[in-house]
Amino acid sequence: MKRKFARVLSVRRLLEDLAQLEFEKKTAELRRLEEAALAVRRLGQGARAEVLRVLGEGDEPVPWQLGMADAEILAWKVEKIAAMATECRPGVERARAELLARRLERRQVETLMSGVARAEETVDARRAQKQVDDWFQSRAAREKQKARREKEK
Repeated sequence: MKRKFARVLSVRRLLEDLAQLEFEKKTAELRRLEEAALAVRRLGQGARAEVLRVLGEGDEPVPWQLGMADAEILAWKVEKIAAMATECRPGVERARAELLARRLERRQVETLMSGVARAEETVDARRAQKQVDDWFQSRAAREKQKARREKEK
């Protein structure tokens, strides 16, 4: 029985490890998307700063228009990446919930195994005590028989 629980526990541990890896993968993907959105946002701010610098000079309207177009494209990219990150969040939450469920299952099996081990220890202790009791009981019976034989002689 103990070996069966040990196998179940090892399977539960493997499933928990797998869920942990999936959760870490989803979290890393979300973090990558958020960092990409931040990088694009910084790039857009740089483009806008460049546009403001060009506007301050007032010499060339074409670079200004290109800068504004770049800023709009970057803003669109930020929105797109942010939307991707938002779509990714439920997957991360599902992976987290699965990880927690796997951890709970593993802990339940561990608790069950410890209960079985305690029950086996109790049975073993009772068996040992019974053997001791039987030995003492048979010793007393042997002494009585020995005393009878000595009286008969």
